[in-house]
Amino acid sequence: MHDLPGPSSRPTATVGRVVGHIGTEDPSAKGGTRSGRPRRLPSLTGLRFTAAGGVVFTHSALMVNPHLARTLGPEVWVGASSVSLFFILSGYVLTHSARPTDTARAFWRRRAAKILPNHVLTWCVVVAALACAGAATTTHGSGWPANLSSLFLVNTWVPSQRFVSAGNPVSWSLAAEGFFYLLFPLLLPWVVRLSRRGLLIGAGGAVVLVWTCPVLYEFVLNPGGPSFPGYWSLYMLPITRLPEFVLGMMLARISSAEMRLPRIGVLPAALGVISTIVVNAAYLPHSFLYAASTVIPLATLVYATAELDLRGRKSLLRAPALVFLGEISYAMYLVHFTVLGVMYLSLTGHGWSNLSVVLAGLPVVLLTSWLLYAGVERPCVRRFSVPRRARPRAATTP
Repeated sequence: MHDLPGPSSRPTATVGRVVGHIGTEDPSAKGGTRSGRPRRLPSLTGLRFTAAGGVVFTHSALMVNPHLARTLGPEVWVGASSVSLFFILSGYVLTHSARPTDTARAFWRRRAAKILPNHVLTWCVVVAALACAGAATTTHGSGWPANLSSLFLVNTWVPSQRFVSAGNPVSWSLAAEGFFYLLFPLLLPWVVRLSRRGLLIGAGGAVVLVWTCPVLYEFVLNPGGPSFPGYWSLYMLPITRLPEFVLGMMLARISSAEMRLPRIGVLPAALGVISTIVVNAAYLPHSFLYAASTVIPLATLVYATAELDLRGRKSLLRAPALVFLGEISYAMYLVHFTVLGVMYLSLTGHGWSNLSVVLAGLPVVLLTSWLLYAGVERPCVRRFSVPRRARPRAATTP
């Protein structure tokens, strides 16, 4: 197994040619990093399902009790914290699994093969449904410019409610992920060159940046102003979510360096996340609840979960059922809002309560997620992740 890539002694080619290597051999390996460190971390895959489940929980809670959209209780902030967990996880996993001889172009190809097929298909379904209902071209719909910006994952750069909710509304986070993927080959060489002390400073700096954004917004830029600018700039704008992704990258490098940090178990870390959401929702301004209030507990949870696999400890999140659910979690994230919304519109007019619609809809969400994963996501990853000419040819017999 390859260790995490480290600084290269060879010059990195400019992005545009057959792009230069993202990283090379980890120099810390000479100092005794883990031998045989696993490339795959199944416990983090299981954790990914809990993140997707948190988003589904929030949207289900809002469907059961629409009053939550006004009161913004802890149920709402579970979903927001789950998105933050996604971003930290993404930085960690991509850094941990970075290939020593990888190129930026190969990395971007793999990410596109993973992300885009599900996104394009679900976007087409949602927009086609809206068009058939006459909503996509009316003043009450997002309109085609906004919908197309959603398709190309640039809609969250526009400070407009019509744009950020265009297309498949939950796909807004893919715009942030796409921005992270674009920068990852540029960020990784810088991260891997950091010393142990530099990694700690970098992780602390990322946390400070996450907190600085709401502080500036709440007390300098928009004190007492309307809520949407904060919702857009602190929650949806990709560049303000970048520190969470970089924090995940730092955590992966800290793990590979085997730094002696205080050991916190997964269960205490998870309880810390939950208690932080419940307590802070009652006391902190909303601008701090999008990411800042939970960034440290979530980072602790990701680090503690990864350590279970890296050190060979027992892990409930490594159970086959949870790993499977983690594998289909991306599909579940993309389809759940549409599936539950369609069932809500179809069944509430026939006497179904909001709760019964959600309870009936969740199994349909899981089934639809599996079909999308098995029928689209997995085949496209296998087909398009690697150029055809680079695939090993099957041996033939005379």
